[in-house]
Amino acid sequence: MATRAQALPYGTKPRGAFSRGMASAAACFFFLTAGGAAAQQADDWCHRVAPGPRGASSGALALSAAHAQVRFFGTGPHYAEGDLALARALEGTTVDWDAAALAYAAELESVCALDVTPQRLPVARVVSLGPVALVRPGTGELTLPRATRVVVIDLRGLPAAPGLEQALANAIGVASATPVPRVSQRVRVHTGMTDELNPYNVYSNDAELREQPPYAPTGRTELPVALLTGPTLAPAAARFAVDLRLAQRAWLLGAPVSTAVAESRWMPIGSRGLVVRTAQLEDAQGVLPDLLPADLEEGKLQGLTSLGRPPPVDRGTPAQRPVLKPRDPSQDPPPLPAGASNGIARADLLIVHGATRLFFSYFPVVGDGIDGRLLETLASVDASPVTDRVRQQQLLLRFNEVLRDGHGFVNLLGPQAPSAGVFPVYLEQVALEPVVRRSAAPGVLPGDTLISIAGRPMSEWLAEESARASAATPEYLHNVAARRLIPLTGPTVFGLRGVDGSVRSVEVQPQPAAVRDQLGLAPSLRPAGWLADLGAPSLYYINLSDRVLTSLEAFNQALAEANDARGLVLDMRGYPGISHYEVAQRLIPTNFLSPIFRVPRWAGPDAFDVYESVYPFEPLSEPSYAGPIVLLTGPGAVSAAENFSMMLTGAHRVTVVGRRSAGTNGNVTRLVLPGLMQVMFTGMEVLFPDGSRFHGVGIVPDIEVAPTAADLAENRDPELLRAIQFLSTGR
Repeated sequence: MATRAQALPYGTKPRGAFSRGMASAAACFFFLTAGGAAAQQADDWCHRVAPGPRGASSGALALSAAHAQVRFFGTGPHYAEGDLALARALEGTTVDWDAAALAYAAELESVCALDVTPQRLPVARVVSLGPVALVRPGTGELTLPRATRVVVIDLRGLPAAPGLEQALANAIGVASATPVPRVSQRVRVHTGMTDELNPYNVYSNDAELREQPPYAPTGRTELPVALLTGPTLAPAAARFAVDLRLAQRAWLLGAPVSTAVAESRWMPIGSRGLVVRTAQLEDAQGVLPDLLPADLEEGKLQGLTSLGRPPPVDRGTPAQRPVLKPRDPSQDPPPLPAGASNGIARADLLIVHGATRLFFSYFPVVGDGIDGRLLETLASVDASPVTDRVRQQQLLLRFNEVLRDGHGFVNLLGPQAPSAGVFPVYLEQVALEPVVRRSAAPGVLPGDTLISIAGRPMSEWLAEESARASAATPEYLHNVAARRLIPLTGPTVFGLRGVDGSVRSVEVQPQPAAVRDQLGLAPSLRPAGWLADLGAPSLYYINLSDRVLTSLEAFNQALAEANDARGLVLDMRGYPGISHYEVAQRLIPTNFLSPIFRVPRWAGPDAFDVYESVYPFEPLSEPSYAGPIVLLTGPGAVSAAENFSMMLTGAHRVTVVGRRSAGTNGNVTRLVLPGLMQVMFTGMEVLFPDGSRFHGVGIVPDIEVAPTAADLAENRDPELLRAIQFLSTGR
């Protein structure tokens, strides 16, 4: 389709410019065209678009915004086609953004590339030709002469500039005494960003038919209207012509009107701009034809003042342009081979930037730094070519860091280099240093603090990894960065500081992942039971970690056993593996509320709102527990663990002991990108049940307790011991 883009009339000024039209207005004559409603064959709609002015954004930011329109609202069959076209357009040592826009549009049927125009929206004008008022839409107010019997609105040469829609609404408003209905449009409606990897997620998209508000009347009488149309029209002008003609409110004078142009929007990029088709116009009879033929041509003036109401549009040939359908990411996607290149890296960064701009909810909390971070990471690609997928992953991780989102992970999909193995330890953080809690590595002991890796100071290594780690709290940021100590590429020397302060080095041999799995992924692996071994035989303990508690049946059995306990310790420092909603119902003896979930929703590219939901719950009995409860939490408690804890704290049911949780809740959503990269972020905003902020706050302990290296060396759990003290003494 390269010839399609090369044939575009770059630099061609639209015919029928206002200066010429006004100068010869007195010589403009019209008559009804015999057979003027005959069907016309649709051609390449790009030749019928009038461009707009240059934008204010950089080429990178502008192309990101344009591709987001194509990806999430465009009429193409699958988002991955646009992603791959973007990657191919961005190859090279550096990027010429004008050329990239042209190459990108050349591959996509729903996108056109045009030169920008120096024209701006003119000042609105009215020229009186006796009973005919010739209206040139633009800025400012419009007033019709009292003698006006017919209004002719000149759409020729209007640029796709900001304010054009309002200028057109003003033009029909002064000629109308009643509202003018508009054609409905089918658009993509997104409730959150559909997860592109998991078919079972809370986010969705559909193609819905949406009514548009009518043009409001501001005139004294209902006057006949004709529209002057040229060979090219700005998208808003084409939409205006379609609306008025389908409403039988105006005649079309001059050139036919392309429906595809009316379904599009102008997105400037440098000295060029992209026109993106983002809607499908429909009425009661179905999809509108590709072209609306002109009703009148130049001729004699007689009869113009008695035009009356135009007839219904002859539907003619059925529409041939692609229809807009819901997108199922898993349905027939184009192949996305694993690979690495400058173009793939740049495209992935632009895609993530555009997606988070539309669907990430926490900018008011964390700040909006994604524009600067996009430019930073793109500059890194220019400075050093991308030749491997790990480098691509690091660039995306660096971008996600600015989101301050504990779900902001990036994974490699598809074939990967075989791993040498893992460092078989479970690490805890003590004063933001990684300390061994459990170990299966010879020579590495519980309580050892990691002070270096391969001769590099651990503080320096953690600082570098933290710059590519996304988290909402400092404690969880350390947690995310320290996880990257676990995969090993080969034998690795770690510097260790023992509990007694002595320093030594140990060469660690990579072990199979199963060896580390046996160490568990929660601070405590203690099973449910009475705490007699800790001097509290009347207190009961339940560990909700998925590595310890694996079924609701096991939980219910433990809760029934705890029925007579003087107090209950709930350990939610890990990640739950059972329905935490039912667990909460058995622990909260009154009606209570879930957290508040706020999901971004787009009904087409211009209508945004937030879908808010909160769920009421009633208590469950047999088994249940109504006695005092201490909830243990910590920096490894994230997402579902925090969702559970939010309900308990919101109902004022527990005393919280430990350290602050990760401050990250809400269902994740995932992008699948060229090069087979998977990028995750939180797809909704979550608030405490009382409406207060949660992100970056987390579950804050009533009694703060943190382990020391000595605690870990002696297998002592100070959080649990402090919970026992509180339940035993009340303080």
